[in-house]
Amino acid sequence: MCVSDAFTRLFAPDSVTNREPTPSLRSRLCERTSLQDETLIAAAQQGDAAAFEELVRRHQEGAFRAAFLVLRDADEAEDAAQEGLVKAYKAIRSFRPGHEFRPWLLRIVINQALTMHRSRRRGVAAAERLAVRERPLPHSIDETVIDRERARLVWAALESLREQERVVVYLRYFLNLPERELAEYLGCAQGTVKSRLHRALGKLREVVVQRYPQLLGETT
Repeated sequence: MCVSDAFTRLFAPDSVTNREPTPSLRSRLCERTSLQDETLIAAAQQGDAAAFEELVRRHQEGAFRAAFLVLRDADEAEDAAQEGLVKAYKAIRSFRPGHEFRPWLLRIVINQALTMHRSRRRGVAAAERLAVRERPLPHSIDETVIDRERARLVWAALESLREQERVVVYLRYFLNLPERELAEYLGCAQGTVKSRLHRALGKLREVVVQRYPQLLGETT
C-alpha cells in the first residue's frame, strides 16, 4: 500500500474507506493537480484535507526515499514516511508562508526515521558493520555481487559519520536537494551549508581511505 493510500484510509471515515471517490471529490482532486504547492498549503491550513492529499501525492516518493536512506529497510521506511506525513498534516498550520515545503516535510519524515533508527539495538548494528568490513570477497565473484558488496561498504562508511553529517550527505547527494532547500532544512545560511558539506565529505573520504580503500579502486 502506497503512502498516499494509507493517508487516505487514515483520514477517511470508515463508511467510505473502500469506496471510489465521488465525482465531485474526483473533480476537486483533478483541479488541485494544477495548483502550486503554496496554494495547496494555504487550503490545507484551512482544513482542506483533499489539498493536503495532493501535497502527499507530490512528495510521497521523496519522503519514502529520505526515510529509506536513514533506515535502509523498505517496510520501516514506509512506516516512517507514513507517520511523518501524518505528523505533517497535524502540524500544517504551523508552516510559515514564504518557506519551502519540501525541506519542512523532509525534516519531519527524517526525524521520525532517525527516531526509529536510534531504537535499534546498537550492538546488532555494530556487529553488522564489523561483518561487512571483515568479510573477504571470493575471487570468482560476479559483477552483481561486487556492486552489492561495494554498496554495503559505502553504507558502512556513511554510518561512521555523525547523524547530522549523514543526513546532509543524504539530502544533497542522494536526494539532490539544492543548497537553497538544504539551507531551509538546516535553518542556516547557504554558506554554512557549503562548509558543513565540505566537512562531512572530508570525514567520509578519511574513513574510506583508512577503512575501505577498495572503494577507491586503483586510484589509491
